Amino acid sequence: MADELNVTLSELALQNMRFRAAMDNMYHGLSLFDEQGRLVVCNSRFLEIYGIDGETSPIGLELPEILGRCNALSRANDLDKRLIIREHICLDRLDRTPIEQQWPDGRWVELTRTSVADGGFLDTIVDITGAHQASDKIAHLARHDHLTDLPNRVLLRERLLEIYRNRRRQQKCAILFLDLDGFKAVNDTLGHAIGDLLLVEVSRRLLSIVREMDVVARLGGDEFAIVMQHIRSRSSPQRFARRVINLLNRPFTIEGYKIHVGASVGVDIIDASEMDADQILRNADIALYQAKADGKNTARLYDPAMHAAVTARRQLEVDLSNAVLFKQFEVFYQPQIDLEAGTVSGFEALARWRHSGRGMISPTEFIPMCEENGLIEELGAQILEVACKDAMAWPACVTVSVNLSPVQFKSGNLPTIVKDVLEKIGFPGSRLELEITESAIFDRSSGIISQLSEIRKLGIRVSLDDFGTGYSSLSHIRIFPFDRIKIDQSFVRELGADAESLAIVRAVVGLCENLGIQSTAEGVETHKQLDVLQHEQCRSVQGYLFSEPVTMSETMKIISEFNTDPPKQISIRRRAA
Repeated sequence: MADELNVTLSELALQNMRFRAAMDNMYHGLSLFDEQGRLVVCNSRFLEIYGIDGETSPIGLELPEILGRCNALSRANDLDKRLIIREHICLDRLDRTPIEQQWPDGRWVELTRTSVADGGFLDTIVDITGAHQASDKIAHLARHDHLTDLPNRVLLRERLLEIYRNRRRQQKCAILFLDLDGFKAVNDTLGHAIGDLLLVEVSRRLLSIVREMDVVARLGGDEFAIVMQHIRSRSSPQRFARRVINLLNRPFTIEGYKIHVGASVGVDIIDASEMDADQILRNADIALYQAKADGKNTARLYDPAMHAAVTARRQLEVDLSNAVLFKQFEVFYQPQIDLEAGTVSGFEALARWRHSGRGMISPTEFIPMCEENGLIEELGAQILEVACKDAMAWPACVTVSVNLSPVQFKSGNLPTIVKDVLEKIGFPGSRLELEITESAIFDRSSGIISQLSEIRKLGIRVSLDDFGTGYSSLSHIRIFPFDRIKIDQSFVRELGADAESLAIVRAVVGLCENLGIQSTAEGVETHKQLDVLQHEQCRSVQGYLFSEPVTMSETMKIISEFNTDPPKQISIRRRAA
Protein backbone atom coordinates (compact mmCIF):
# COMPACT_ATOMS: atom_id res chain seq x y z
CA MET A 1 0.00 0.00 0.00
CA ALA A 2 2.79 2.37 0.89
CA ASP A 3 4.43 1.77 -2.47
CA GLU A 4 1.18 2.38 -4.31
CA LEU A 5 0.62 5.56 -2.31
CA ASN A 6 4.11 6.77 -3.13
CA VAL A 7 3.50 6.09 -6.82
CA THR A 8 0.21 7.96 -6.68
CA LEU A 9 1.80 10.91 -4.91
CA SER A 10 4.62 10.97 -7.43
CA GLU A 11 2.15 10.95 -10.29
CA LEU A 12 0.19 13.76 -8.67
CA ALA A 13 3.37 15.76 -8.16
CA LEU A 14 4.29 15.21 -11.80
CA GLN A 15 0.83 16.24 -12.92
CA ASN A 16 0.99 19.36 -10.73
CA MET A 17 4.38 20.20 -12.18
CA ARG A 18 3.07 19.76 -15.70
CA PHE A 19 -0.03 21.77 -14.85
CA ARG A 20 2.08 24.57 -13.40
CA ALA A 21 4.41 24.52 -16.43
CA ALA A 22 1.43 24.71 -18.75
CA MET A 23 -0.10 27.54 -16.71
CA ASP A 24 3.11 29.54 -16.59
CA ASN A 25 3.70 29.22 -20.33
CA MET A 26 0.29 30.50 -21.33
CA TYR A 27 0.11 33.73 -23.35
CA HIS A 28 -2.90 34.79 -21.27
CA GLY A 29 -2.79 35.75 -17.64
CA LEU A 30 -5.06 33.33 -15.75
CA SER A 31 -6.59 33.67 -12.29
CA LEU A 32 -9.14 31.47 -10.51
CA PHE A 33 -11.26 32.85 -7.67
CA ASP A 34 -13.46 30.87 -5.27
CA GLU A 35 -17.06 31.58 -4.37
CA GLN A 36 -15.85 34.10 -1.74
CA GLY A 37 -13.99 36.05 -4.38
CA ARG A 38 -10.55 35.00 -3.08
CA LEU A 39 -7.73 34.13 -5.45
CA VAL A 40 -7.08 30.40 -5.54
CA VAL A 41 -4.78 29.93 -8.52
CA CYS A 42 -2.88 32.24 -10.87
CA ASN A 43 -0.07 31.86 -13.36
CA SER A 44 3.12 33.83 -13.79
CA ARG A 45 1.72 35.70 -16.81
CA PHE A 46 -1.04 37.08 -14.54
CA LEU A 47 1.59 38.40 -12.13
CA GLU A 48 3.64 39.81 -15.01
CA ILE A 49 0.77 41.70 -16.65
CA TYR A 50 -0.46 43.20 -13.36
CA GLY A 51 3.07 43.96 -12.22
CA ILE A 52 2.80 41.96 -8.98
CA ASP A 53 6.01 40.97 -7.22
CA GLY A 54 6.38 37.20 -7.58
CA GLU A 55 7.81 36.94 -4.07
CA THR A 56 4.61 38.34 -2.58
CA SER A 57 1.90 35.81 -3.31
CA PRO A 58 -1.56 37.26 -3.88
CA ILE A 59 -3.19 33.89 -3.19
CA GLY A 60 -6.10 34.29 -0.77
CA LEU A 61 -6.62 37.96 -1.57
CA GLU A 62 -9.75 39.41 -3.12
CA LEU A 63 -9.58 41.12 -6.50
CA PRO A 64 -9.88 44.76 -5.29
CA GLU A 65 -7.00 44.19 -2.89
CA ILE A 66 -4.90 42.58 -5.63
CA LEU A 67 -5.56 45.49 -7.98
CA GLY A 68 -4.66 47.93 -5.24
CA ARG A 69 -1.23 46.33 -4.92
CA CYS A 70 -0.35 45.90 -8.60
CA ASN A 71 2.39 48.12 -9.99
CA ALA A 72 0.64 48.37 -13.37
CA LEU A 73 -1.93 50.70 -11.83
CA SER A 74 0.47 52.64 -9.62
CA ARG A 75 0.44 55.64 -11.98
CA ALA A 76 -3.33 55.88 -11.91
CA ASN A 77 -5.04 58.51 -9.82
CA ASP A 78 -7.68 57.40 -7.36
CA LEU A 79 -10.56 58.03 -9.76
CA ASP A 80 -9.00 56.06 -12.63
CA LYS A 81 -8.08 53.23 -10.29
CA ARG A 82 -11.65 53.04 -8.96
CA LEU A 83 -12.99 52.94 -12.53
CA ILE A 84 -10.65 50.09 -13.46
CA ILE A 85 -11.59 48.12 -10.33
CA ARG A 86 -15.27 48.76 -11.00
CA GLU A 87 -14.94 47.43 -14.54
CA HIS A 88 -13.29 44.28 -13.17
CA ILE A 89 -16.15 43.76 -10.74
CA CYS A 90 -18.75 44.39 -13.46
CA LEU A 91 -17.33 41.49 -15.44
CA ASP A 92 -19.73 39.31 -13.42
CA ARG A 93 -22.54 40.61 -15.62
CA LEU A 94 -20.62 39.90 -18.84
CA ASP A 95 -20.01 36.16 -18.63
CA ARG A 96 -17.54 35.21 -21.40
CA THR A 97 -17.85 38.68 -22.99
CA PRO A 98 -14.43 40.35 -23.21
CA ILE A 99 -13.87 44.03 -22.42
CA GLU A 100 -10.89 46.23 -23.26
CA GLN A 101 -9.13 48.62 -20.90
CA GLN A 102 -6.33 51.11 -21.42
CA TRP A 103 -4.17 51.32 -18.35
CA PRO A 104 -2.30 54.39 -17.11
CA ASP A 105 1.01 53.05 -18.44
CA GLY A 106 -0.45 53.13 -21.97
CA ARG A 107 -1.01 49.41 -22.33
CA TRP A 108 -4.25 47.92 -23.62
CA VAL A 109 -5.57 44.69 -22.04
CA GLU A 110 -8.51 42.44 -22.77
CA LEU A 111 -10.37 40.88 -19.84
CA THR A 112 -12.72 37.90 -19.94
CA ARG A 113 -14.58 36.29 -17.02
CA THR A 114 -16.11 32.83 -16.98
CA SER A 115 -18.28 31.49 -14.15
CA VAL A 116 -17.34 28.08 -12.71
CA ALA A 117 -19.60 25.43 -11.25
CA ASP A 118 -18.71 25.93 -7.55
CA GLY A 119 -19.68 29.58 -7.62
CA GLY A 120 -16.27 31.03 -8.29
CA PHE A 121 -15.00 32.56 -11.52
CA LEU A 122 -12.06 32.32 -13.88
CA ASP A 123 -10.48 35.51 -15.26
CA THR A 124 -8.18 35.69 -18.28
CA ILE A 125 -6.24 38.78 -19.22
CA VAL A 126 -4.16 39.37 -22.34
CA ASP A 127 -1.96 42.30 -23.31
CA ILE A 128 -3.31 43.55 -26.66
CA THR A 129 -1.15 46.67 -26.90
CA GLY A 130 0.61 45.39 -30.03
CA ALA A 131 -2.69 44.66 -31.74
CA HIS A 132 -3.98 48.11 -30.79
CA GLN A 133 -0.85 49.77 -32.11
CA ALA A 134 -1.16 47.85 -35.37
CA SER A 135 -4.82 48.77 -35.57
CA ASP A 136 -4.00 52.42 -34.86
CA LYS A 137 -1.33 52.33 -37.54
CA ILE A 138 -3.73 50.85 -40.05
CA ALA A 139 -6.32 53.47 -39.15
CA HIS A 140 -3.68 56.20 -39.50
CA LEU A 141 -2.54 54.90 -42.89
CA ALA A 142 -6.14 54.74 -44.06
CA ARG A 143 -6.55 58.45 -43.33
CA HIS A 144 -3.11 59.84 -44.07
CA ASP A 145 -0.86 60.11 -47.08
CA HIS A 146 2.02 57.64 -46.78
CA LEU A 147 4.58 60.03 -48.33
CA THR A 148 3.90 63.34 -46.56
CA ASP A 149 1.87 62.06 -43.58
CA LEU A 150 -0.71 64.73 -44.36
CA PRO A 151 -4.42 63.88 -44.10
CA ASN A 152 -5.69 62.22 -47.27
CA ARG A 153 -9.02 62.65 -49.03
CA VAL A 154 -10.78 60.34 -46.54
CA LEU A 155 -9.68 62.33 -43.50
CA LEU A 156 -10.26 65.62 -45.31
CA ARG A 157 -13.88 64.66 -45.84
CA GLU A 158 -14.18 63.68 -42.16
CA ARG A 159 -12.74 67.04 -41.11
CA LEU A 160 -15.28 68.85 -43.28
CA LEU A 161 -18.09 66.92 -41.59
CA GLU A 162 -16.54 67.72 -38.21
CA ILE A 163 -16.56 71.42 -39.10
CA TYR A 164 -20.24 71.08 -39.93
CA ARG A 165 -21.03 69.36 -36.62
CA ASN A 166 -19.15 72.05 -34.65
CA ARG A 167 -20.43 74.92 -36.76
CA ARG A 168 -21.39 78.28 -35.40
CA ARG A 169 -24.00 80.57 -36.82
CA GLN A 170 -22.80 82.61 -39.81
CA GLN A 171 -19.42 80.87 -39.67
CA LYS A 172 -17.73 80.63 -43.05
CA CYS A 173 -14.83 78.49 -44.15
CA ALA A 174 -13.03 77.93 -47.42
CA ILE A 175 -11.35 75.06 -49.19
CA LEU A 176 -8.47 75.44 -51.60
CA PHE A 177 -7.54 72.75 -54.11
CA LEU A 178 -4.09 73.22 -55.60
CA ASP A 179 -2.20 71.39 -58.29
CA LEU A 180 1.50 71.78 -59.09
CA ASP A 181 2.26 73.15 -62.54
CA GLY A 182 5.19 71.39 -64.18
CA PHE A 183 5.39 68.47 -61.75
CA LYS A 184 5.13 65.84 -64.48
CA ALA A 185 8.20 67.30 -66.15
CA VAL A 186 10.12 66.89 -62.87
CA ASN A 187 9.17 63.21 -62.70
CA ASP A 188 9.98 62.68 -66.38
CA THR A 189 13.38 64.36 -66.30
CA LEU A 190 14.68 63.82 -62.75
CA GLY A 191 12.82 60.68 -61.73
CA HIS A 192 10.09 59.79 -59.27
CA ALA A 193 12.43 59.75 -56.27
CA ILE A 194 13.18 63.45 -56.76
CA GLY A 195 9.50 64.04 -57.45
CA ASP A 196 8.58 62.45 -54.11
CA LEU A 197 11.09 64.61 -52.24
CA LEU A 198 9.64 67.65 -53.96
CA LEU A 199 6.13 66.72 -52.75
CA VAL A 200 7.44 66.43 -49.19
CA GLU A 201 8.99 69.91 -49.44
CA VAL A 202 5.76 71.30 -50.86
CA SER A 203 3.85 69.89 -47.89
CA ARG A 204 6.32 71.50 -45.49
CA ARG A 205 5.93 74.88 -47.13
CA LEU A 206 2.16 74.66 -47.00
CA LEU A 207 2.21 73.69 -43.33
CA SER A 208 4.45 76.66 -42.60
CA ILE A 209 1.83 79.24 -43.66
CA VAL A 210 -1.43 77.82 -42.28
CA ARG A 211 -2.96 78.37 -38.87
CA GLU A 212 -3.21 75.58 -36.31
CA MET A 213 -6.96 75.31 -36.90
CA ASP A 214 -6.54 74.88 -40.67
CA VAL A 215 -6.10 71.56 -42.44
CA VAL A 216 -3.55 70.71 -45.14
CA ALA A 217 -4.19 67.47 -47.04
CA ARG A 218 -2.65 65.64 -49.96
CA LEU A 219 -5.28 64.31 -52.31
CA GLY A 220 -2.94 62.22 -54.44
CA GLY A 221 -0.33 62.83 -57.11
CA ASP A 222 0.59 66.52 -57.05
CA GLU A 223 -2.77 67.70 -55.71
CA PHE A 224 -3.16 69.24 -52.26
CA ALA A 225 -6.02 70.82 -50.34
CA ILE A 226 -6.21 73.42 -47.59
CA VAL A 227 -9.27 73.98 -45.40
CA MET A 228 -9.38 77.48 -43.92
CA GLN A 229 -11.67 77.88 -40.92
CA HIS A 230 -13.27 81.08 -39.62
CA ILE A 231 -12.46 83.29 -42.60
CA ARG A 232 -13.13 87.00 -42.16
CA SER A 233 -14.30 87.79 -45.68
CA ARG A 234 -14.85 86.16 -49.07
CA SER A 235 -11.69 87.81 -50.35
CA SER A 236 -9.47 86.27 -47.66
CA PRO A 237 -9.15 82.83 -49.33
CA GLN A 238 -8.27 84.41 -52.68
CA ARG A 239 -5.54 86.51 -51.08
CA PHE A 240 -4.26 83.41 -49.33
CA ALA A 241 -4.36 81.47 -52.63
CA ARG A 242 -2.10 84.09 -54.20
CA ARG A 243 0.22 83.73 -51.22
CA VAL A 244 0.34 79.97 -51.80
CA ILE A 245 1.12 80.48 -55.49
CA ASN A 246 3.94 82.91 -54.68
CA LEU A 247 5.31 80.52 -52.06
CA LEU A 248 5.44 77.60 -54.48
CA ASN A 249 6.88 79.74 -57.28
CA ARG A 250 10.07 80.05 -55.26
CA PRO A 251 12.63 77.49 -56.45
CA PHE A 252 13.13 74.24 -54.56
CA THR A 253 16.58 72.72 -54.04
CA ILE A 254 16.27 68.93 -54.02
CA GLU A 255 19.37 66.72 -53.98
CA GLY A 256 21.39 69.47 -55.62
CA TYR A 257 18.78 70.18 -58.31
CA LYS A 258 17.19 73.60 -58.50
CA ILE A 259 13.57 72.91 -59.39
CA HIS A 260 10.95 75.41 -60.51
CA VAL A 261 7.26 74.56 -60.35
CA GLY A 262 4.14 76.64 -60.08
CA ALA A 263 0.66 76.10 -58.73
CA SER A 264 -2.92 76.50 -59.87
CA VAL A 265 -5.54 76.95 -57.15
CA GLY A 266 -9.30 76.44 -57.04
CA VAL A 267 -11.22 78.08 -54.19
CA ASP A 268 -14.69 77.38 -52.81
CA ILE A 269 -16.31 79.35 -49.99
CA ILE A 270 -18.07 77.05 -47.52
CA ASP A 271 -21.21 78.06 -45.70
CA ALA A 272 -20.88 75.89 -42.60
CA SER A 273 -24.63 76.00 -41.97
CA GLU A 274 -25.35 74.18 -45.23
CA MET A 275 -22.65 71.69 -45.94
CA ASP A 276 -22.37 68.80 -48.37
CA ALA A 277 -18.78 67.55 -48.10
CA ASP A 278 -18.81 65.77 -51.44
CA GLN A 279 -20.25 68.78 -53.25
CA ILE A 280 -17.67 71.06 -51.65
CA LEU A 281 -14.86 68.85 -52.91
CA ARG A 282 -16.39 68.80 -56.39
CA ASN A 283 -16.76 72.58 -56.43
CA ALA A 284 -13.14 73.15 -55.42
CA ASP A 285 -12.02 70.65 -58.05
CA ILE A 286 -14.03 72.44 -60.74
CA ALA A 287 -12.49 75.78 -59.73
CA LEU A 288 -9.02 74.22 -59.88
CA TYR A 289 -9.76 72.81 -63.30
CA GLN A 290 -10.83 76.25 -64.47
CA ALA A 291 -7.64 77.80 -63.08
CA LYS A 292 -5.52 75.36 -65.05
CA ALA A 293 -7.56 75.94 -68.19
CA ASP A 294 -7.06 79.71 -67.80
CA GLY A 295 -3.31 79.43 -68.08
CA LYS A 296 -2.07 77.93 -64.80
CA ASN A 297 -0.21 79.70 -62.00
CA THR A 298 -3.45 81.39 -61.07
CA ALA A 299 -6.40 81.04 -58.70
CA ARG A 300 -10.10 80.86 -59.48
CA LEU A 301 -13.08 81.16 -57.14
CA TYR A 302 -15.81 78.61 -57.77
CA ASP A 303 -18.80 79.85 -59.72
CA PRO A 304 -21.78 77.60 -60.57
CA ALA A 305 -21.42 78.74 -64.19
CA MET A 306 -18.13 76.84 -64.34
CA HIS A 307 -19.93 73.49 -64.29
CA ALA A 308 -20.95 73.44 -67.92
CA ALA A 309 -17.60 74.67 -69.23
CA VAL A 310 -15.57 72.24 -67.13
CA THR A 311 -17.83 69.31 -67.98
CA ALA A 312 -17.49 70.11 -71.67
CA ARG A 313 -13.71 70.41 -71.43
CA ARG A 314 -13.39 67.14 -69.55
CA GLN A 315 -15.48 65.40 -72.18
CA LEU A 316 -13.27 66.94 -74.84
CA GLU A 317 -10.22 65.55 -73.05
CA VAL A 318 -11.77 62.08 -73.10
CA ASP A 319 -12.53 62.46 -76.81
CA LEU A 320 -8.99 63.70 -77.42
CA SER A 321 -7.49 60.70 -75.65
CA ASN A 322 -9.61 58.39 -77.81
CA ALA A 323 -8.66 60.31 -80.94
CA VAL A 324 -4.97 59.76 -80.20
CA LEU A 325 -5.57 56.12 -79.29
CA PHE A 326 -7.46 55.38 -82.51
CA LYS A 327 -5.34 57.67 -84.72
CA GLN A 328 -8.21 59.91 -85.76
CA PHE A 329 -6.12 62.96 -86.62
CA GLU A 330 -5.72 64.25 -90.15
CA VAL A 331 -2.67 65.93 -91.65
CA PHE A 332 -3.03 68.97 -93.88
CA TYR A 333 -0.20 70.58 -95.81
CA GLN A 334 0.68 74.19 -96.64
CA PRO A 335 3.19 74.75 -99.45
CA GLN A 336 6.45 76.62 -99.00
CA ILE A 337 7.41 78.56 -102.12
CA ASP A 338 11.03 79.10 -103.19
CA LEU A 339 10.98 82.72 -104.38
CA GLU A 340 14.11 82.40 -106.49
CA ALA A 341 13.07 79.24 -108.37
CA GLY A 342 9.35 79.91 -108.25
CA THR A 343 8.65 76.34 -107.20
CA VAL A 344 7.22 74.43 -104.25
CA SER A 345 10.25 73.50 -102.17
CA GLY A 346 8.30 71.77 -99.42
CA PHE A 347 5.14 71.50 -97.35
CA GLU A 348 4.53 72.16 -93.69
CA ALA A 349 2.51 69.36 -92.08
CA LEU A 350 -0.31 70.61 -89.86
CA ALA A 351 -2.35 68.38 -87.54
CA ARG A 352 -6.13 68.67 -87.73
CA TRP A 353 -8.80 67.09 -85.53
CA ARG A 354 -12.24 66.62 -87.00
CA HIS A 355 -14.43 66.11 -83.92
CA SER A 356 -17.64 64.18 -84.47
CA GLY A 357 -19.74 66.73 -82.57
CA ARG A 358 -17.83 70.00 -82.82
CA GLY A 359 -16.36 69.73 -86.27
CA MET A 360 -12.80 70.88 -86.94
CA ILE A 361 -11.05 71.83 -83.70
CA SER A 362 -8.14 74.25 -83.82
CA PRO A 363 -4.64 73.00 -82.94
CA THR A 364 -4.36 75.98 -80.59
CA GLU A 365 -6.99 74.22 -78.47
CA PHE A 366 -6.07 70.54 -78.68
CA ILE A 367 -2.25 70.77 -78.76
CA PRO A 368 -2.01 72.36 -75.25
CA MET A 369 -4.46 69.73 -73.99
CA CYS A 370 -2.24 66.99 -75.41
CA GLU A 371 0.77 68.57 -73.71
CA GLU A 372 -1.02 68.75 -70.36
CA ASN A 373 -2.36 65.20 -70.50
CA GLY A 374 0.76 63.38 -71.66
CA LEU A 375 -0.55 62.68 -75.17
CA ILE A 376 1.75 64.90 -77.20
CA GLU A 377 4.57 62.38 -77.66
CA GLU A 378 2.23 59.79 -79.18
CA LEU A 379 0.41 62.36 -81.29
CA GLY A 380 3.70 63.81 -82.50
CA ALA A 381 4.92 60.37 -83.57
CA GLN A 382 1.66 59.74 -85.43
CA ILE A 383 1.82 63.05 -87.34
CA LEU A 384 5.48 62.49 -88.18
CA GLU A 385 4.76 59.02 -89.57
CA VAL A 386 1.81 60.18 -91.69
CA ALA A 387 3.79 63.15 -93.03
CA CYS A 388 6.74 60.99 -94.04
CA LYS A 389 4.45 58.44 -95.71
CA ASP A 390 2.65 61.15 -97.67
CA ALA A 391 5.90 62.85 -98.70
CA MET A 392 7.09 59.61 -100.28
CA ALA A 393 4.63 60.35 -103.11
CA TRP A 394 6.12 63.77 -103.86
CA PRO A 395 9.11 64.51 -106.09
CA ALA A 396 12.44 63.97 -104.33
CA CYS A 397 13.13 67.72 -104.36
CA VAL A 398 10.07 68.46 -102.20
CA THR A 399 10.57 68.28 -98.44
CA VAL A 400 8.16 68.04 -95.52
CA SER A 401 8.43 69.97 -92.26
CA VAL A 402 6.82 68.86 -89.01
CA ASN A 403 6.29 70.98 -85.90
CA LEU A 404 7.63 69.82 -82.54
CA SER A 405 6.23 70.67 -79.12
CA PRO A 406 8.73 71.52 -76.36
CA VAL A 407 7.08 68.77 -74.30
CA GLN A 408 8.21 66.15 -76.83
CA PHE A 409 11.77 66.70 -75.64
CA LYS A 410 10.98 66.03 -71.98
CA SER A 411 11.43 62.24 -72.08
CA GLY A 412 14.71 62.43 -74.00
CA ASN A 413 13.41 59.83 -76.48
CA LEU A 414 12.73 62.14 -79.43
CA PRO A 415 15.84 61.24 -81.51
CA THR A 416 15.00 57.55 -81.19
CA ILE A 417 11.34 58.13 -82.11
CA VAL A 418 12.32 60.12 -85.21
CA LYS A 419 14.90 57.54 -86.28
CA ASP A 420 12.42 54.69 -85.86
CA VAL A 421 9.83 56.47 -88.04
CA LEU A 422 12.37 57.14 -90.81
CA GLU A 423 13.49 53.52 -90.81
CA LYS A 424 9.93 52.22 -90.74
CA ILE A 425 8.84 54.36 -93.71
CA GLY A 426 12.15 54.26 -95.55
CA PHE A 427 12.11 58.04 -95.77
CA PRO A 428 15.44 59.88 -96.17
CA GLY A 429 16.29 62.28 -93.37
CA SER A 430 17.46 64.84 -95.93
CA ARG A 431 13.83 65.40 -96.97
CA LEU A 432 12.59 66.03 -93.42
CA GLU A 433 12.66 69.31 -91.55
CA LEU A 434 11.65 69.66 -87.90
CA GLU A 435 10.42 72.99 -86.58
CA ILE A 436 10.78 74.16 -82.98
CA THR A 437 9.72 77.41 -81.36
CA GLU A 438 11.88 79.86 -79.47
CA SER A 439 10.19 78.90 -76.21
CA ALA A 440 11.50 75.35 -76.63
CA ILE A 441 15.08 76.56 -76.92
CA PHE A 442 14.56 78.82 -73.92
CA ASP A 443 13.89 75.73 -71.75
CA ARG A 444 17.30 74.07 -71.61
CA SER A 445 16.39 71.70 -68.77
CA SER A 446 15.11 69.04 -71.19
CA GLY A 447 18.40 68.55 -73.03
CA ILE A 448 16.89 70.00 -76.19
CA ILE A 449 20.19 71.07 -77.74
CA SER A 450 21.77 67.63 -77.37
CA GLN A 451 18.66 65.96 -78.79
CA LEU A 452 18.61 68.33 -81.76
CA SER A 453 22.25 67.50 -82.39
CA GLU A 454 21.39 63.79 -82.47
CA ILE A 455 18.53 64.51 -84.86
CA ARG A 456 20.78 66.45 -87.24
CA LYS A 457 23.11 63.46 -87.45
CA LEU A 458 20.25 61.71 -89.29
CA GLY A 459 20.52 64.31 -92.06
CA ILE A 460 17.42 66.13 -90.83
CA ARG A 461 17.25 69.90 -91.02
CA VAL A 462 16.08 71.96 -88.05
CA SER A 463 14.27 75.28 -88.31
CA LEU A 464 13.45 77.92 -85.74
CA ASP A 465 9.76 78.77 -85.97
CA ASP A 466 7.99 82.04 -85.06
CA PHE A 467 11.31 83.87 -84.94
CA GLY A 468 11.24 87.29 -83.31
CA THR A 469 8.38 86.72 -80.89
CA GLY A 470 10.56 86.85 -77.77
CA TYR A 471 13.12 85.15 -75.53
CA SER A 472 16.18 87.04 -76.86
CA SER A 473 15.92 85.59 -80.35
CA LEU A 474 19.43 86.38 -81.58
CA SER A 475 21.03 84.38 -78.77
CA HIS A 476 19.27 81.25 -79.99
CA ILE A 477 21.03 81.38 -83.35
CA ARG A 478 24.29 81.25 -81.44
CA ILE A 479 23.13 78.35 -79.26
CA PHE A 480 22.28 76.04 -82.14
CA PRO A 481 23.14 76.09 -85.89
CA PHE A 482 19.65 76.21 -87.41
CA ASP A 483 19.13 75.44 -91.08
CA ARG A 484 16.17 77.78 -91.47
CA ILE A 485 14.60 80.70 -89.65
CA LYS A 486 10.88 81.30 -90.10
CA ILE A 487 9.90 84.94 -89.65
CA ASP A 488 6.76 85.18 -87.56
CA GLN A 489 3.61 86.26 -89.38
CA SER A 490 3.06 89.11 -86.90
CA PHE A 491 5.92 90.97 -88.64
CA VAL A 492 4.86 89.92 -92.15
CA ARG A 493 1.31 91.13 -91.54
CA GLU A 494 2.45 94.73 -91.06
CA LEU A 495 4.81 94.90 -94.04
CA GLY A 496 4.11 97.99 -96.12
CA ALA A 497 2.34 99.66 -93.23
CA ASP A 498 4.76 99.52 -90.31
CA ALA A 499 8.37 100.69 -90.58
CA GLU A 500 9.47 98.69 -87.53
CA SER A 501 8.19 95.42 -88.99
CA LEU A 502 10.03 96.14 -92.23
CA ALA A 503 13.23 96.88 -90.33
CA ILE A 504 12.94 93.62 -88.38
CA VAL A 505 12.27 91.55 -91.52
CA ARG A 506 15.18 93.23 -93.32
CA ALA A 507 17.50 92.56 -90.38
CA VAL A 508 16.49 88.91 -90.06
CA VAL A 509 16.83 88.23 -93.80
CA GLY A 510 20.23 89.94 -93.83
CA LEU A 511 21.36 87.97 -90.80
CA CYS A 512 20.30 84.71 -92.43
CA GLU A 513 22.19 85.59 -95.61
CA ASN A 514 25.36 86.34 -93.67
CA LEU A 515 25.10 83.10 -91.67
CA GLY A 516 24.11 80.91 -94.60
CA ILE A 517 20.69 80.15 -93.13
CA GLN A 518 17.51 79.82 -95.18
CA SER A 519 14.87 82.48 -94.45
CA THR A 520 11.13 81.83 -94.74
CA ALA A 521 8.33 84.32 -94.15
CA GLU A 522 5.09 82.94 -92.71
CA GLY A 523 1.56 84.21 -93.14
CA VAL A 524 1.93 85.91 -96.53
CA GLU A 525 -1.58 86.96 -97.55
CA THR A 526 -1.24 89.97 -99.87
CA HIS A 527 0.64 90.85 -103.04
CA LYS A 528 2.10 93.84 -101.26
CA GLN A 529 3.66 91.65 -98.57
CA LEU A 530 5.08 89.38 -101.24
CA ASP A 531 6.58 92.29 -103.18
CA VAL A 532 8.35 93.56 -100.06
CA LEU A 533 9.72 90.11 -99.23
CA GLN A 534 10.98 89.61 -102.77
CA HIS A 535 12.62 93.02 -102.65
CA GLU A 536 14.31 92.16 -99.35
CA GLN A 537 15.50 88.88 -100.94
CA CYS A 538 13.72 86.55 -98.51
CA ARG A 539 14.41 83.00 -99.74
CA SER A 540 10.95 81.44 -99.37
CA VAL A 541 7.41 82.17 -98.25
CA GLN A 542 4.21 80.44 -97.25
CA GLY A 543 0.73 81.70 -96.61
CA TYR A 544 -2.85 81.94 -97.82
CA LEU A 545 -1.77 84.03 -100.82
CA PHE A 546 -0.51 80.79 -102.34
CA SER A 547 -2.63 78.17 -100.63
CA GLU A 548 -4.48 77.40 -97.47
CA PRO A 549 -3.55 74.09 -95.78
CA VAL A 550 -4.82 71.27 -98.02
CA THR A 551 -5.28 67.52 -97.94
CA MET A 552 -2.69 65.11 -99.29
CA SER A 553 -4.57 64.61 -102.55
CA GLU A 554 -4.49 68.34 -103.26
CA THR A 555 -0.73 68.64 -102.71
CA MET A 556 -0.07 66.90 -106.02
CA LYS A 557 -2.14 69.55 -107.84
CA ILE A 558 -0.14 72.33 -106.18
CA ILE A 559 3.17 70.69 -107.08
CA SER A 560 1.98 70.23 -110.65
CA GLU A 561 0.86 73.86 -110.87
CA PHE A 562 4.04 75.41 -109.46
CA ASN A 563 6.79 73.01 -110.46
CA THR A 564 6.43 73.26 -114.25
CA ASP A 565 9.33 73.11 -116.61
CA PRO A 566 10.46 75.71 -117.36
CA PRO A 567 9.34 77.65 -114.27
CA LYS A 568 7.10 80.66 -114.74
CA GLN A 569 7.28 83.91 -112.89
CA ILE A 570 6.03 83.62 -109.32
CA SER A 571 3.63 86.51 -109.94
CA ILE A 572 1.41 84.41 -112.22
CA ARG A 573 1.36 81.40 -109.90
CA ARG A 574 -0.39 82.97 -106.97
CA ARG A 575 -3.36 80.90 -105.87
CA ALA A 576 -6.39 82.54 -104.36
CA ALA A 577 -6.81 81.75 -100.68
